[in-house]
Amino acid sequence: MTPDLSVIIPVYNRGPMIRYALESVRRASAGLEVETIVVDDGSEPPTAGVLSELGFAPSLLVRQANQGLLYARLAGLGRAAGRHVVFLDSDDLVSADKFRLQLAAHESTGADVSYTDFAHCILEGEYDSLRPVADPPTADTSDATEFGIRVQPPPHSPMYEVDWLRRTVERPFIPPSPLYNSCAEIWFYQNGALLGGRAVRVAGPHAIVGMHPGARLTGHWERIAVGSLAVMEAFARVDAGSPVAARARQLMAEVVFRAWRALPRDFSPEFSGRLIGLWSRLGRGRTAELGGRGFRALSGLLGPLHAARMLRRWQASPYAASRTMTDAELVELLGALPPP
Repeated sequence: MTPDLSVIIPVYNRGPMIRYALESVRRASAGLEVETIVVDDGSEPPTAGVLSELGFAPSLLVRQANQGLLYARLAGLGRAAGRHVVFLDSDDLVSADKFRLQLAAHESTGADVSYTDFAHCILEGEYDSLRPVADPPTADTSDATEFGIRVQPPPHSPMYEVDWLRRTVERPFIPPSPLYNSCAEIWFYQNGALLGGRAVRVAGPHAIVGMHPGARLTGHWERIAVGSLAVMEAFARVDAGSPVAARARQLMAEVVFRAWRALPRDFSPEFSGRLIGLWSRLGRGRTAELGGRGFRALSGLLGPLHAARMLRRWQASPYAASRTMTDAELVELLGALPPP
């Protein structure tokens, strides 16, 4: 029997912390045909021993040399047999009714991708003692292009129709690269945005971000920012000949400009300059979508770029308030990028 859903869980040196994710999948799978694929991305010691100690036997355990998160997800997708796919990080959870609700949404709407709101939770103690706290609702859209450019929820929020997802990644507009490992979901989102399709939001905080003292990619926002810049610059090189691609470029221009406005005021000049260059190459988008009422009034006098620079000097925080790495580490990350 074809499973209703394949849950793909990449793992790299996570240890017993994975027990929370596995328990959430077990509870959400009740009454459904769900296969769980664990991809061990070169963990030492191998994840098989941890799973055995936890008493968990996945439907499939794939072990590969360490290649990074993007390639681990692609390896799991290549082995998936389900009609739908969810990617779950090894320290994140799903609500007990997430799978059922999203499968029903796919059935009723014919959507290519569904997604949910999310929550966050401290991972400590027994599973039944966890207390998720809901985050603000996610933006609502029925357009897979807008979903992939503007919405971009946590990676375990979406559920994909497997044939649509495979069309997205088997001949991707943006080929995979190790540069994108820090933001693997962005690579999936932007390739899907260029393909186009139907999205549906399932209300409620059904994707739960696990908080804990261990290492998380989100602990180094600069690394994610540089990876995202690499994906977006590759996105800008895609031919915009189709209406879907043209709309995606417009939305991306607006997102890029807002991302530049949100940077610390003294953040890397190279990074900031590449973002503004990218905004210009993408067509600059609609001024009404680049900022609020005050920004629009000022941009009517000065133009959007000069208005934003003035506001950044007043409103943006210094980099010291959010720094997670040294200048040398940031320079090294930027040095790995191809020319814009």
